[in-house]
Amino acid sequence: MVLCFLIASLQASCSPGPGKETSERDQGILQSYTQDQFTLIQRTSKKEISIAEQLEVVLETAVPENTDVEFPSYSASLGDFSLKDTRILPDRMIGSGDTIRVVHQTTYLLEPYLSGTYTIPAMTVIFRDRKNDADVAKLVTEEIQLPVHSLLTPDASEVEIKDIRPPLSLPPDRIQQFLLGGLVLLMTALVISGIIYWHKRASRKLPPPVQVRPEEIALQELDRLLSEDLLARGEIKFFHIRISDILRQYIENRFGLKAPERTTEEFLVALSLAKSSENALLGKHRALLSNFLTQCDLVKFAKHEPSIAESEKTVVICREFIGKTGEEGERLKAEGKMA
Repeated sequence: MVLCFLIASLQASCSPGPGKETSERDQGILQSYTQDQFTLIQRTSKKEISIAEQLEVVLETAVPENTDVEFPSYSASLGDFSLKDTRILPDRMIGSGDTIRVVHQTTYLLEPYLSGTYTIPAMTVIFRDRKNDADVAKLVTEEIQLPVHSLLTPDASEVEIKDIRPPLSLPPDRIQQFLLGGLVLLMTALVISGIIYWHKRASRKLPPPVQVRPEEIALQELDRLLSEDLLARGEIKFFHIRISDILRQYIENRFGLKAPERTTEEFLVALSLAKSSENALLGKHRALLSNFLTQCDLVKFAKHEPSIAESEKTVVICREFIGKTGEEGERLKAEGKMA
């Protein structure tokens, strides 16, 4: 009688509302198990589902008071299904008098992965006496085979899948085209300007280097020596060493004779033996040159201390020698008689 009442209660809770028709597919699977005064009912929400639907599996027991019920516990899956949720309903009382029973209910919400036949494994429910804390009964359900259908129609394999359309070409960006054209014109103008610049630079003739004549260099060195005012400071010997070096360097630059490395006597002997036009020019002013070099040697080596007037006369001789040989040397050079 308790079993009938429990089944009727389950069917009433699962029946559709007024005005709704229930198909055989939506009626679900109902199985009941009894051992002594313990009753277990297993019910599915549907007999078959599609891969887009969820399935409810309900376990409900009716037991005497002071009895604890242990339903099976699952983590992520139940058989072939994925376990989405487990809901435990509050206990309720049914019957009266000696037939009073406590109803315990647990619902498992399942979800399939693919189409096919799914198996709900056997589920074990344990009953325990609360006073003695001992197991008093155990009921095990049977496996349930439940089909899961695809959403595609049977002839879906014959459906022709059309290829995607080619990408549409975007309208041209006028601003981008304008900027690109301007950039090309700018680069072209820069290249042309660079070519013109380098062409002009390559064709431009550099002015010939200014050649300073040896007599000009010597006279500049002489003026620089006089600006140092060595005679007024009493540095007479150093003054004559410097002025002698200026004239000897001039002779080497103008006539190619190594005057700085020779003594006065060696230089004058070499000058008398030379036959070139340069040496002939020097020979013409040999007396002037000999007088100058001798005066300088007396100061440098014989410790002669000339007066300011004598030293100034040495400067005049040096300047005169440079001036005369320089002018005549340029004339001979212009006539081709001197290198």
